Amino acid sequence: MLKSIKLSDFIKIPSSPFILGALISRIMTFKENDKNYFYAYTSFRASKFVHYSQFDLVKYSKELIKKLNFYSHYDNWTEHKVEKTSVELRFYILDDVGMSKKAFYKFIYQRIVSSAWILNQSEKDMYECMRGFMELRGSVDTSLKLIAQDYFYDDSNELKKAQILTQLLNIPISYANFNARDLQPQFVNGTNKRNTQFRIKLYFYANKIGFLNDYKAKIFETAYNEHSKDIIDGITYFKVTLPNENNDVTFLKYINFFTNNIYQRQLTPQAITQLRNELKFNSDSTSSNGRNKAIIDLYDKISEDKCAICGTTQTYFSQSKGKQYFEIHHVIPYYNDNQLDNIANLVKLCPNCHRMLKKGSGTKEEQILAITKILHEHSEVYEFASSYLGIDNINELAKKIQTMLG
Repeated sequence: MLKSIKLSDFIKIPSSPFILGALISRIMTFKENDKNYFYAYTSFRASKFVHYSQFDLVKYSKELIKKLNFYSHYDNWTEHKVEKTSVELRFYILDDVGMSKKAFYKFIYQRIVSSAWILNQSEKDMYECMRGFMELRGSVDTSLKLIAQDYFYDDSNELKKAQILTQLLNIPISYANFNARDLQPQFVNGTNKRNTQFRIKLYFYANKIGFLNDYKAKIFETAYNEHSKDIIDGITYFKVTLPNENNDVTFLKYINFFTNNIYQRQLTPQAITQLRNELKFNSDSTSSNGRNKAIIDLYDKISEDKCAICGTTQTYFSQSKGKQYFEIHHVIPYYNDNQLDNIANLVKLCPNCHRMLKKGSGTKEEQILAITKILHEHSEVYEFASSYLGIDNINELAKKIQTMLG
């Protein structure tokens, strides 16, 4: 029998913010000897920035289990798979009451929202919950300065959990990122079906929330050469400058759009193709120059009126749009390839910056610098461009895109 706690006991005992965050992040199910279990888990692999020969993951897994048990308030975490290059640890709950996964998720959610630490706005406990939610499955994205995790869901309630958590746990929405990959051409045609991701800006996470996992803290420290830190109760906090906070609500717009227009259609390849047709994302709705006007109009509605290069929010008032005028720019230039009419390939630019990106207008250096800025600050654009052109390095990717400007 697996080392576990009975669900009937789990329901009776107050839960730590950490284990609630871990469970609402992703609830898994498992069956052994006719017994059903729910479980939370943490898994991570060796990074190129901290080679496994420099950090013994097998030895560290024992220490990590102690930390997980401490913050979970249960002596329940066990090794599932521990190797020199990867670790997976699990927290099992024996379902002795016959509860469905959906009902269990709702129970966890209700326990979070009714917790005293939520009602009292206890920052320590809220960040502990977010640590359980984000870090156990999340990975340090060393290219885009994000901590990222694959975003899984079985119903619309789960789909909205990131939005709920940012509202409940005081994570500024301008530090949150939701990258829905389901409508990208590579997903639709089956060549690269990467999962949707929920992400938080890494410097905010490292400074305010802190790393429970020492190995992930070491990756951050090595990748960004950040060595000033405090370790408090086993959590590593880095003394780094927080990213600028703004009133950007793009995160909320994207997750609402995804929930209302994609999730409810059931994400089969056929349904995605139908959705693209219904939203006129495909070539049946084009302007005179062959570009898809519908997707550009959609992006214009859901994106912030702000230049992705110079940052201005003021150009001039457009009578036809009833707001400040901005131009929609294809980061990878459009060459009658409707795959490039993708929401992840678009940014808003002021007329001056858009003109600067025309071939023969701005200097090569100016254009590369501008494209690099876009790729750094718009992770969804970087991921689309990187996948489309097959280039991971941001600087090399910017140089390649610059050569394609028309």
